[in-house]
Amino acid sequence: MPIFIVTVVLIATLAVLAYPFVVRRTRREGLDDDAADLAQRLRRARDRVYEEIRALQQEYFLGNVPEDEYRELLRTARRDAASLMRQQEQVQQTLEEISGDVEQELQQSNAQAPIPTKDDPTLP
Repeated sequence: MPIFIVTVVLIATLAVLAYPFVVRRTRREGLDDDAADLAQRLRRARDRVYEEIRALQQEYFLGNVPEDEYRELLRTARRDAASLMRQQEQVQQTLEEISGDVEQELQQSNAQAPIPTKDDPTLP
């Protein structure tokens, strides 16, 4: 019994110590997180609209939805899907612009501050 308790305490201690390292590796930070979350929410919303369209078509073909109502609901769902697609495209364009700006700033920064070499007399 004492061996079991020691083993459990040891495993719990290792889990507590390893947790920050595991979480840090799996978690993205910064702008990428927010943009990825937004893109994922938009994709899920678009998928829900597509599912609504499929369900609406099924109900229409079964005769449960009148044609006028079907056409109106279908038009609205298609508009929603198109709007979500435009939003996704805007997010993607914004991310690409930001990425390009960051890359350009890094290149400018590297051009202004040359990398020191071993023969550089300013190094200690």
